[in-house]
Amino acid sequence: MVARQQASGKVKVTFKQAMEMLFPYAKSRIVGQIRSVALIIVYLILFQTIILQMAIAEASIIAVGLALVIAGLAFFMEGLMLGLMPLGEVIGLKLPQKSKLPIILIFAFILGMGATFAEPAITVLKAAGSSIKPWEAPLVFLLLNKFSSYLVYAVGAGVGAAVMCGMLRFMYQWSLKPFIYVLVGCLVIFTVWAFLDPNMRALTGLAWDCGAVTTGPVTVPLVLALGIGICRIVGSAGSGSAGFGVVTLASLFPIITVLTLGTVFKEDVPKPMGEAEFFSTPSRDKAVILFTSQKEMYGYAFMNASEESQLALFDGSKEKMLEYVKKLKENETERSVVFPGQGADALQRWAALFGTKEQRLVVFDTPEAVKQAVTI
Repeated sequence: MVARQQASGKVKVTFKQAMEMLFPYAKSRIVGQIRSVALIIVYLILFQTIILQMAIAEASIIAVGLALVIAGLAFFMEGLMLGLMPLGEVIGLKLPQKSKLPIILIFAFILGMGATFAEPAITVLKAAGSSIKPWEAPLVFLLLNKFSSYLVYAVGAGVGAAVMCGMLRFMYQWSLKPFIYVLVGCLVIFTVWAFLDPNMRALTGLAWDCGAVTTGPVTVPLVLALGIGICRIVGSAGSGSAGFGVVTLASLFPIITVLTLGTVFKEDVPKPMGEAEFFSTPSRDKAVILFTSQKEMYGYAFMNASEESQLALFDGSKEKMLEYVKKLKENETERSVVFPGQGADALQRWAALFGTKEQRLVVFDTPEAVKQAVTI
């Protein structure tokens, strides 16, 4: 059998032998990730138990979650080293040899956008929109909710432009300093101007955070490997270190594109104002722009606003508001638009959790039914 394996050039490995080889390797990778996260985990546990003097609730669930984090990081880093970075470097080596500059730049732009869409932090950023109040930061609310896709495209376009500039810098061996001076100068001017506008002022923090979001676990290794590969072809021997620097550009360009996106919409949205004023009739035309429809705005007010603000939607008339609640109870189509994707009992759950005494009575008909719904 050994002679046959040698003749064919293949060596047969049993499952047991494979496990004996893989286990030490996997163990070293897992131990490495444990060492990476152990300090911050111990710090958080000690801070909660000693400083805050709070017991760790659901410790078993937290332990399982931490184990998943460690295993996930180990698998991710292994995939990064075996797949993503070698792939980026090979493309960087071959692209200048087989393609002309326009094709390289188009590829770089698409790569930058695609890497941005794959970033896990982008999903977290979009999810943060639920915590923004539309009357406090209307422009930010618009871009994180109704137009969240536009925000992602703007960030992706910024990263794509950064990768394009990085490719030009690598191929022509330009210095990084002029890019930094121009970009930082533009950002300082843009940021100072944005602070003079109430809506843009709220967007400034989001724009700068978007710059940090782009330097995530997908974009950074991919563009670094691509840059190093290109520099090995177009530069002198040992010039692979010149492939660094594109991550800096990828952090700065999205800030500009997000602020630019904000200037496009800032005149269409209302200024920051009080909650009741936001839902009042004079502000209605601009306030409804933040939602897909006026009925969605009603649903948002019922779920998140005070009774005074809800009354402002109905010109201060409690009778009109209760009539509309009754309409929601009787009209399933209307109810599904006001409370989208929340199930057939959405109105009952809203009334039990957030409704006023009068609203609950309209929904449940009798005080006994109200009491039963609230106590469940």
